Amino acid sequence: MRLSLAVAASVATLLSACGGGSSDGTVTTPGSSTGGTDDVSGRSPAKVLLVGDNQATRLENDADNRQIIVETIPFDDEVFESRLDRNRALDQNGYQAYSSVRGFDNYTAFRGESSTGDVAVIVVNSGEYIDHGYSGATYERGTTTYLPNETQRAYYEGKYIGTRTSDVGGGMDIINADAKMEADFSDDTFRGWITNRTLTQNDTGVEVGSDITLKNSIIDRDNSTFQGEVVQNVGGTDGDGIYSGVFGGDEGQETAGYIVTTVGDTRELGVFTAER
Repeated sequence: MRLSLAVAASVATLLSACGGGSSDGTVTTPGSSTGGTDDVSGRSPAKVLLVGDNQATRLENDADNRQIIVETIPFDDEVFESRLDRNRALDQNGYQAYSSVRGFDNYTAFRGESSTGDVAVIVVNSGEYIDHGYSGATYERGTTTYLPNETQRAYYEGKYIGTRTSDVGGGMDIINADAKMEADFSDDTFRGWITNRTLTQNDTGVEVGSDITLKNSIIDRDNSTFQGEVVQNVGGTDGDGIYSGVFGGDEGQETAGYIVTTVGDTRELGVFTAER
């Protein structure tokens, strides 16, 4: 599956903490039967899920049972969702790991959150399939946030974790990196970089690749979100993709999001959190 910014509106489904997405992609909230953005407080708690072919339709953290809940991967159905169990042995770069320790398939998920817990991310992937198989990513904001109105430039630093698969063979790479983001609230511009990339698992045999550059995009003040395009080079081959994220915390002091990058035969699906 190849994603582009042209379909970004359909890639991210915005859900309010008490509402859900309708079949036509609009947002339904309490008191709104038909949906639409007019009734949505964009600064309120929200959840954004990457959607597309072979992408999970539900990704949730079950803190009480120390599990990640996943729907729309093989061997789940409307009655039985898939549950990935906590696996501390795979924890890395500040992210908690979860894995399927029973059943036929091998899935790994990583979850991270900001220091306050106000923004959080989950990514899940598997190296068991050719043509990338099944995966998913989500980010969320837990409380109301308000972005600065004054002329101000903010710098964010945090951590990234990526899962990379190949459409010509099995296996999954795991990549740790630093996340550096910048927001200019004077003209509502956002950009960033995924730097210091390190392979901690290399099943595909592909090199780690260059930094991922998040190209300039416009901050959506109505929803306190951002989305744009990314570029990267791996082994002399140029690639591209998309990113999408959210502001959270007091005056937007935290960010979280996902990145999808396609380079040659590989696709990397990763998530980040960063704070100022």
